[in-house]
Amino acid sequence: MFSLFKKKQAQSEPPLKKKIKDMKCRKINYVDEGFDTLASEMSADPKAILRLKPVNYYAIKNKYIMGKVYTSEDHQENYVQFFRYEYDHECGKTDIYPLSAELMSKALAKVGIIIDLKALAKDQ
Repeated sequence: MFSLFKKKQAQSEPPLKKKIKDMKCRKINYVDEGFDTLASEMSADPKAILRLKPVNYYAIKNKYIMGKVYTSEDHQENYVQFFRYEYDHECGKTDIYPLSAELMSKALAKVGIIIDLKALAKDQ
């Protein structure tokens, strides 16, 4: 009876999940052009993120891929995870993939977020 009131043991999260919780997160919606192929391509080569097309803000379709890009303050550590949505319900997700600073900068530039890596390097 009293076991109902005990706190559940917190399941240990992988260290990478704990790490990205402290990073800045940007959510970007992409056109759904094969979620499974995207996951396999990202496992082989992270440059696959550059083939994705951003969704038109005013014409979000019923199916899309949301990319969550996690960046550290100095933009030297970057990760991305993709989620597939249909009718506003999550239908799948990928692993967390590391991105280089240059690749992350190019991917964000496609949606209008410009990060000057040279200026950041000079500041440090």
